[in-house]
Amino acid sequence: MGVTHIYVSHAGEDAPIATQLADHLRNAGHDTKVDTHDLSLGDNAIAFMNDGIANAHTIIILFSIHSANAKWQQLEIDSAVWNEVAQGGGRWIVVRLDDTHVPPILGPKVYGNLDPGDPTSFESLVDAICRLVLPQQTASSVIAKALRPASSNPFRLLRAEFFEDRPDLHSKAFAPPDALTVGALEEMKPCFLEGSRGTGKSMLLLSLRARNFALRNRGKPNASRVLGFYVKLTRGAICNAGISLSADSDLPDSLGADGVQLTDVACQEIIIQVIESLFSELSYCIKQHLVSCDQMLEKPLAEAADSLLFDVTANRAVSFDELLEKLADCHKRVADFIRRRFIYGERPTVPVVTFDFDQLKRVLKLVRRHVPSLKDSLFVVLLDEYENLFRYQQRIVNGLVKLGPPDFSVKIAKKLGSADTSGTSTGQELQETHDYTRLPLVYDVDDASQRRVYQEHLRLFVQNICACENLGSVDVNQLLPEDGSAEVPEEKLRLEIAKLCKVTPEEFEAWPDERRREKWTYYREAAIYRVLFSGKRRHPEKRFSGFGDLAFLSSGVIRYFQEILVVAYHLTLGTQPPEPGKLILPPENQSKAVHFVSQHNLTTLSRNVERHGEELKYFLLDLGDCLRYKLLKHTSEPEAARLTIEDPETLAEQQTEPLKRLLTIGTREGVFQTKEGLPAFKPKHSSDPQPSEFNICRIYAPVLEISPRLRWRTSVTCSALLQLLLPGNRARAMQELKSTIVRVKPESQQGLLGIET
Repeated sequence: MGVTHIYVSHAGEDAPIATQLADHLRNAGHDTKVDTHDLSLGDNAIAFMNDGIANAHTIIILFSIHSANAKWQQLEIDSAVWNEVAQGGGRWIVVRLDDTHVPPILGPKVYGNLDPGDPTSFESLVDAICRLVLPQQTASSVIAKALRPASSNPFRLLRAEFFEDRPDLHSKAFAPPDALTVGALEEMKPCFLEGSRGTGKSMLLLSLRARNFALRNRGKPNASRVLGFYVKLTRGAICNAGISLSADSDLPDSLGADGVQLTDVACQEIIIQVIESLFSELSYCIKQHLVSCDQMLEKPLAEAADSLLFDVTANRAVSFDELLEKLADCHKRVADFIRRRFIYGERPTVPVVTFDFDQLKRVLKLVRRHVPSLKDSLFVVLLDEYENLFRYQQRIVNGLVKLGPPDFSVKIAKKLGSADTSGTSTGQELQETHDYTRLPLVYDVDDASQRRVYQEHLRLFVQNICACENLGSVDVNQLLPEDGSAEVPEEKLRLEIAKLCKVTPEEFEAWPDERRREKWTYYREAAIYRVLFSGKRRHPEKRFSGFGDLAFLSSGVIRYFQEILVVAYHLTLGTQPPEPGKLILPPENQSKAVHFVSQHNLTTLSRNVERHGEELKYFLLDLGDCLRYKLLKHTSEPEAARLTIEDPETLAEQQTEPLKRLLTIGTREGVFQTKEGLPAFKPKHSSDPQPSEFNICRIYAPVLEISPRLRWRTSVTCSALLQLLLPGNRARAMQELKSTIVRVKPESQQGLLGIET
C-alpha cells in the first residue's frame, strides 16, 4: 500500500513522449522515474536502470518502431520481464506508440495505445494506468469515508474545532496530560505550548477556557479558579492593506510613520479581540450558570466597561451583548481605516485610540470588582496559532506576555519550528525561564519514562471518548489486541539473523543459548523486514498491531494515534455500532489502518503544505529509499532512520538555504522530529547551537517501508542532502547517498538486478 513507483522505459527517439507521459503520471500522484528527467550527464545509467526496475511497482514499456534497435531499452525489457517472473518484482505493461509488430513475449502485456499527437490520449492512458496500479481503495478515500460528516465513528472528532462550542463534549473527552504540563498551565507564569500538527495544543488551551474549566470542575470548590478566554490569532485587517509581507517580515518598521501607524492599529486590534473574548466568555458562562453573576451585576459592569473603553455618555451599553456589538463595530472601523489609508491613499481619522495594555488591565480590574465570585480567579488570555502572525504582530503579543503578570497570564500555542521572535513592542526582550515557560508537547517515545506518560495519556483519552459515546468501559489493550502469529517463517528469520551476526547458520546454532537469545532479540525486527522485502517489489505489508505498537508508531502525536483508531473502527464496523462491551478492533484491521494513515499523511503533504509540500514529499520519499536500502543491505546497523548532519554549521550558508528551509518546514509540519521535540533548524536566537540530528516521524515508516525503530544513526552531510533537491540530480544524488551510508560496492559492480556478483 506504499507510494506507487513507476519506471518508464523508452527508446531514445521516443524521449519527448516518455517525458510527457511521466509528467502526467507525476501530476496524478505517482513517483515516476524516467531517464530524461532523473538522469544527468555523468550519472551511472546502469545503476539508474537497476534501481528503477528493482524498486518499481509498475514498469511501463513504450514500444515503437525505434525499440528494436534501442539496445538500452532491450536490456530494460529483458530485466523487467525477468524481475517479475523470477523474483516476483514489479509488473510490467506495454504501451504501443505505433503499429510496430510486438514480440510474442510482450504480446500478453500490451495494455494500451498512445497517440502522441492527441492530448486526450495521454489523459485516457493515465486514467487507465491509475485504475490498474492503484488499489481499489485509496488511503484518502478510506479516510474520507471514515470521517464523513454523518459518521458515528466514536474516534472521528480529530480537530479541536469540534470542541470550541461544545464544552460538554470537551469536558467529557478531554484527557489532561502529565501533571507537570497541567501545573505549568494553571499557574500565573505565561507559557508557550509547542508542538507539530496534532499534538493537542488547541485542546490544552481550550481546557483552560472558562466554560470548559468550570464545567469539568462543576460542583468542586475550584470551579472558578481559572477564567480563560480564547482567541485564534489572525493577521487581522492588515490583510486588506494590499502590502505584501512574509511571515517574518519587519516591513512596518521600514515604512516610517506609516509603519508605526500599522503597528499601533494592529496592537489595538489584538486588544479588542482579547476584550471581546473576555466578555463573550463571561456572557456564555453567566447564561449557562457556570459563573455566579445575575443581571443586577451585569448591567453596572457593562456600563463601567463601556465608559472606560469608549468615553462617551450616549447609548451606554447595559448588557454584555450590547458591549460586544460596540466592540464588533470597532473591528469594522479598523478594517475600513486600513482599506482607505493603505489602498486608496486617503487620510482618514484613526478609528480607535484607547485600546492598549493598560486599558486591558483596567477592564480586568472592573470584572474582579463587579463579579465577586471571580475576585480571586486567575485570568488567562489563551492565544492560538501564534505562527500566523507577522513578526511585528508577534512583538505585540510578546508585550502581553511580558507585562501581563500579575494582572493576567498568557498561554500561547504555536507550531514547533515556526518562526518567532524574542522582541516585544515595549522594547524589552522576552526571556525564557524568566518571563515564560516553554512546553514541548511531542513525547519522545524512545524514552521509557516519556513513553509511559504518553501511553497513560492515550489510555485516558480512549476511556473518555468511549464513555462520551456511551460505549461503556473500554480497556485499550482489549480494544487493540496484538497479533501473536509468526510474521515470517522462523527458519528464514534465523538465516537472516545469522547473516547479520556475520556467521553461518550452523555457527549461530552452536552459540550458547543466552548469546543466541540476545542476538535474536537484537536483530529480530530488522530481520523480519529483510525477509519480507528483499528481492521483491510486491511483498506482504509489514504488520502493526497492539496498543504499544500503535502508540509507538504515532511518534508521540495524539492525532496520528486517533487517525489509526478512526480507520481501524471504520474497517471493522463501518456504520454499525458495536455490541455493548464488545468493541474490539482486530489486528489485521489495525495493520491496514496503519498503512492507510501512513500513506494518506505522505500523499497529502502536497496539498497541506503551501508551496513546498510537493518538494517535501519527494525529499521524504528519497530519504526513505536510502534508509530502506540501508535496512536491507547494511551488515550491522540496519534500523537507522536517525539522520545526523555532520556539518550543521553549513546550514547558515547561503547555498544551503533550500535545505534549511525544507528541514524547517518539515519540522513545523511534524515530518521531522528532534530530541525532546525542540525546533530542529530554527533556534530562538541565532547564537544558539544548531541541533545536528533529526528523525523521520514514525508514522511515515510504513509507507516508506523502513523500520520505525530509530536504533542507529545515519550520518549525512548538508551537501549530500542538498543534492537531492537539485533539479535533474535526484537519481544520482540518491545513488551516491546509498553508497555512502551503506559502504558496499557500487551497484554498477553488482548484478543488474541487485544480486551481488
